[in-house]
Amino acid sequence: MAILDTDLIISYFRKVRDAISMINKLKENKTVLKTTVITVGELYKGAYLSTKVEENKQKIKEFLRNVKILNLKTRDITEYARISVTLSKKGEMIGYFDELIGSMTLARNETLITRNVRHYEKIPNLSFINWEKIV
Repeated sequence: MAILDTDLIISYFRKVRDAISMINKLKENKTVLKTTVITVGELYKGAYLSTKVEENKQKIKEFLRNVKILNLKTRDITEYARISVTLSKKGEMIGYFDELIGSMTLARNETLITRNVRHYEKIPNLSFINWEKIV
């Protein structure tokens, strides 16, 4: 099982070849596509910041029809608090949204599909795949 990070979905919308290949490969393998409610928020924020708000909102809505959206649970927030404090003490903050996405992935024992290795490699024991390197 795998969780799609925001950067993969945005790149898919922008028709980046490797992102399209990654999503298609997951679909071909009958992988259940998942993302977090945090990513959904980031996607819609981007839509509202764009010049094509309604068009981009529609793209998001259509894409998410085939994606399981993971909502925050207590275990995610507990994991988030631990990760956030650990990173803060090391002076390695990566941003609240990435901490939350990483926490949700870790708490569910999933793999995050992202190219944002620079941030996620700072979270101990987090399983992630750099989609740009495997397609």
